[in-house]
Formats: sequence, C-alpha cells, structure tokens
Amino acid sequence: QSRAGVTTGVTFEYTRLENGRLIGTGERLTLTCDQVFKAIGQRLDGSPQDVTALALKDGRISVDAERRTSLPKVWAGGDCVAGGEDLTVVAVEDGKQAALSIDRALRTKPTT
Repeated sequence: QSRAGVTTGVTFEYTRLENGRLIGTGERLTLTCDQVFKAIGQRLDGSPQDVTALALKDGRISVDAERRTSLPKVWAGGDCVAGGEDLTVVAVEDGKQAALSIDRALRTKPTT
C-alpha cells in the first residue's frame, strides 16, 4: 500500500491448499510499515538512498547475532545477510532470532 508514493503498509492474502495448489481465500491482513525489502537471494544493489547507510560485508547486509543491522530498528536475515545460507530453515531461524530481539527492544524502556 502507498499514499502519495510513500509506503504505508503491505497486504497479504490468506491461502488454502486445494487440489495441490494454493488458492486465495479473499481474507486479507494488512501490516503497517514505512519500508518493504524484497529478499530474492541476490546481492544488495546499494544504489537506493535508504539502503546506502547499511553496513555491508561481501555485498550482503552485515548483522550481529540478534540479526540487527547497522541501522537502528532494522533487522535482517536469510540469504541477504553476510554468511546467510539459501535454506528456508536458516531464514526461519534468523526470523525467530530477529523477532526475539525486536521483542526485547520494544520491551526495554529508554534510559534518559
């Protein structure tokens, strides 16, 4: 979703398996966001303004053990990260680690 060329969310459609094929149910879920990164297993171009601040290693996004990137409030995982593997189970584990880290970040009150 976008408004005036600005990303405001991403909409997903629920599916069901019917005769060996995924069929859309018509039921949708929209998550609000201000950026969407499509991970397709290729190296990061680095030309868009928003991603040039990301620390890279060998053309991929550099992350720590909790899958945090060099940008605050941005996590990454799967085969787009340095050392990442092109395996679904690895990407799922990266997502789990990132989710746990995001949860901790959201629960931590800032110190002032």
